[in-house]
Amino acid sequence: MSLEQYLNEQGNSVEIGLVLLSEEWQVLGMNEHALRIADPDIGPIGQNLFQMHPAKSREKVRGILDELSGQQGAMPKSMVIDFLGKVLMISLSRLVVPNSPLAWAVSFMDLSEQTGARTNPMSGHLELKKMPIYEKGAFHFLSADQVHLIEADGNYCRIHTRTKKFYLLMSLKAVLQRFPTSDFLKVHKSFVVNLRHVQAIGPADDSRMMVSFHEPAIPAVPVSRRLVPAVKKALASTGTVHPRD
Repeated sequence: MSLEQYLNEQGNSVEIGLVLLSEEWQVLGMNEHALRIADPDIGPIGQNLFQMHPAKSREKVRGILDELSGQQGAMPKSMVIDFLGKVLMISLSRLVVPNSPLAWAVSFMDLSEQTGARTNPMSGHLELKKMPIYEKGAFHFLSADQVHLIEADGNYCRIHTRTKKFYLLMSLKAVLQRFPTSDFLKVHKSFVVNLRHVQAIGPADDSRMMVSFHEPAIPAVPVSRRLVPAVKKALASTGTVHPRD
């Protein structure tokens, strides 16, 4: 779904938040929608942007801003994130306003409904039914069944589907928290597999245990030695995968 299609479908119901920032990320202004989403107790105007988030989230926020502001080109840079109990597509744009402290504009749209977002009352984690990805002007809302493999890549995860690879700004741990499905299994510190798409588990040429997939385009991945028994048990319980010793 392109951004234009999304906006056309939403009609007048879509609201866009806007936050104006200084070069040092001080909040200089917000529109009414952004003010409604921000915690009223924070008093965001005049505050540093990082103070609007819990201490444990500030490094993540800083990493996102560094990522967006560090990219080359004048076009706004966008990514989908989860903050403040909502799923937001944010865009960061450089402002050039002579004789003004304004330096950045952050705009965002709430995609919570499209992703089926809800907060688990037991864990307090925001859980999603679909993975939100924004790439090259288009939204992708991936169901768990579409995901074959999730690969850690620094602050991102690389999502492997049958036909494409996408980047998601979440750690592997966060992905498992956000998408609590029994189909996802962590087989290595860097890999999570979808049990529904696994073809086999067995030793490679160097005797490492590897998981392979029904779809040839999905690369086989290693299994951590300490996780081999649990992975074999989980795969055997599906009734479709028979481990090869």
